[in-house]
Amino acid sequence: MFVVIGAGGTVGREVVAGLRSGGRAVRAFVRDAGRVRFGPGVEVAVGDLGRPETVRAALDGAEGVFVLSAGPDAAAQEAVVAEEVRRCRVGRVVKVSSVAADEPALGSYGRAHAEAERAFARTGAEFTALRPAAFMSNVLQWRASIAAEGTVYQTYGHIPRAVVDPADVAAVAVVCLTTAGHGGRVHRLTGPEALTSPQQAARVAGLLGRPLTYVEAPREAAAEAMAAGGLPAGFAAGLLDAQADPDPRRGGLPLPTVRSLTGREPNGFDAWLSRHGHLFETG
Repeated sequence: MFVVIGAGGTVGREVVAGLRSGGRAVRAFVRDAGRVRFGPGVEVAVGDLGRPETVRAALDGAEGVFVLSAGPDAAAQEAVVAEEVRRCRVGRVVKVSSVAADEPALGSYGRAHAEAERAFARTGAEFTALRPAAFMSNVLQWRASIAAEGTVYQTYGHIPRAVVDPADVAAVAVVCLTTAGHGGRVHRLTGPEALTSPQQAARVAGLLGRPLTYVEAPREAAAEAMAAGGLPAGFAAGLLDAQADPDPRRGGLPLPTVRSLTGREPNGFDAWLSRHGHLFETG
């Protein structure tokens, strides 16, 4: 039995599907069973990472667990999961972390991921950290401004990112969950090309068949927008610190990791757009 924590998310849904396609038993951990639908053979466990007893029940009998949590409380939530992994003696754990954990001294966002990685490493399980570059799906955050103004606003958009398809992150996670030899490993995941935000915006414009204006937003404006969206100031600052990191070794250089682990080339940004571009029409 493999437990997928964050099963309702972009990556988690793909992990569930990948495990099921390989004939594995899957238990999907979700907050609200009514908001997600899985295929046949998937057991649904309803719970909350803030309630350790629900995590413990979900991990009962698990041989492996996939973990992806997000938001300001992610580090505390993942510490709860790590403790329950230890108690339940789960054999294998794969956590989606961040390239920001490569150099946690650069900001609180990277430090939180690094601390969570250490917590899982201490559980006694075979632990693998996946550190993806920015997700291709992050461009969906532009939908509202594209729909309203035909404009893309982004901070630190001049820094090239080898953005990665969430489906490729999920495919790597399935490999690490179901095959030996990944314990104690850190896998950095990227797409096949590094793109700036203006380059990504130009490709979205090409897909939509209309011009888009790109505006480099100042950090202060981005922080205000995050606060308006409900993010605590400290968490928003940590995210922006991570985005400001110009070192190409942390997400700016395409790596062969997806290919070496899955046996196929990673999806490019254009391929991702061809599958998901319709979502911009519903922004």
